[in-house]
Amino acid sequence: MPGCSGLSLVELLVALAASALLLSGLIQIAAAASASTQLQRNQAQMQENARLAHQALARAVHQAGFNPQPWNPDFALVGIAESTADGVSETGDRLVLRSWSNLNCFDSRNPEVDAFGNPLFYIRESAFDISSSRSLTHQCRYGPSVSELTTQIRRQGFINEIEAFQVLYGEDSDDYDGIDTWVRAGHWSSVSDVSGVRVALLQSSQDALIAPKEQTLRVLDTTINKRADGKLRQVVEFTAAIKGRTG
Repeated sequence: MPGCSGLSLVELLVALAASALLLSGLIQIAAAASASTQLQRNQAQMQENARLAHQALARAVHQAGFNPQPWNPDFALVGIAESTADGVSETGDRLVLRSWSNLNCFDSRNPEVDAFGNPLFYIRESAFDISSSRSLTHQCRYGPSVSELTTQIRRQGFINEIEAFQVLYGEDSDDYDGIDTWVRAGHWSSVSDVSGVRVALLQSSQDALIAPKEQTLRVLDTTINKRADGKLRQVVEFTAAIKGRTG
């Protein structure tokens, strides 16, 4: 009608098409931002898990074999425990370490004291391996002797998304100039010659973040093939000295 203004059908269709293009662009931007946030969150979690694993394992390795009174025959030599084993699961070893400590598994002072009121030194044993749910686990026992250890921290996963846990042991067979060779658990000439531990962890992201493709990774001396699931993976490796051996 004369004097009335409005949109023709063609103009309306053009406006709807333009709105659809704009909305599609906004959706792509939002999706990209969400994917970037998800990637950053997963990467940050992997870095934090690596830090916590390194902190816990390196501490236990450093303390292994500690003897508060080397001149006292009452303190038997401890360090790498006999239950340490290679390949306890398809992709995981078991590392078990002992030291003399006046702090129990919860880092609380031993309530048992000597004649001077000082907390007694007992054996603290820490064991690490991988659970079926892909978690790095920790178990801790404490007691006055190897035959009297009491479990204070039961085997529990404390770091998730760990797909492999591999360990090598550095042997100093000539007591000169550091480590001579790296061997598997039980392959050393003498466990008392082991002065360092090399640990590698295969981590994965919690979420699928990349184009799915099969992955082949080297974890110390072990090759591991992973299916195409779109997850990020990285190998974290570090070496720690057994201070009870190296001083």
